[in-house]
Amino acid sequence: MLSTSKSQYLALPFIVVGTLSLLYFGPFVADAVSKLIAGPIVGNDFIDQKLKYQFVTLAIAIFILFVTVLFSKKNTKIFYKVGTLNAPAGHVRWLGIKNTDTWKIVGVNFAIIVSIVTGIFIYLNVARGQTLQSENIRYLPFILLFSMMNAFTEEAITRLSLVTAMHGQAPAWIIPIASALLFAIPHYFGVPGGIIGSLMAGFLGWLLAKSIQETNGLFWAWFIHFLQDVIIFTGLFLVAL
Repeated sequence: MLSTSKSQYLALPFIVVGTLSLLYFGPFVADAVSKLIAGPIVGNDFIDQKLKYQFVTLAIAIFILFVTVLFSKKNTKIFYKVGTLNAPAGHVRWLGIKNTDTWKIVGVNFAIIVSIVTGIFIYLNVARGQTLQSENIRYLPFILLFSMMNAFTEEAITRLSLVTAMHGQAPAWIIPIASALLFAIPHYFGVPGGIIGSLMAGFLGWLLAKSIQETNGLFWAWFIHFLQDVIIFTGLFLVAL
């Protein structure tokens, strides 16, 4: 019989499988969600495919959150909440984060910086040279919905569950690195993709896991991720429909 603390690690295989499922239902088997959910939900094929993907992966995320509760119940009481938005931020010299900074400052600053970098990357790799369909901005409600859902799903699987399962068992500095790897590798096949996309995702994974650790909650991780997804989905909607 495993001790309660050691049993936390039993959530990790589920987290890894959940991450792989994002690849399976996304870039690896593009029609997998359509086979799972027969018949259209909405009339537009592009939106219908994205909506089905969000529903399926959200269900997976909720399942993994539940599994993590079973194996790490004590830690879920620490991290399964919004968190302290102005909690002290740990000193990171190479990022310019000082001992006196709070996550209210760090969160806003990096929300802006990372969004600018993502916007430039999406323009250069998705929008540049394409005919932008400006009328597709009418799909803004879908862009916001997908961004909210996708940010929560990916944060729940690759960040919140991982931090919760490893907290108290692994050195604190190891956990953001594990999250960075878990987030970076699948993004090689995603948007942003390739080596640069993976490096961007890895940095974001590290930073957002750190935010969950230090604020004891999901808000900054979800919010910063949400902003990136708004930029990404906007770029996709402007060129794909």
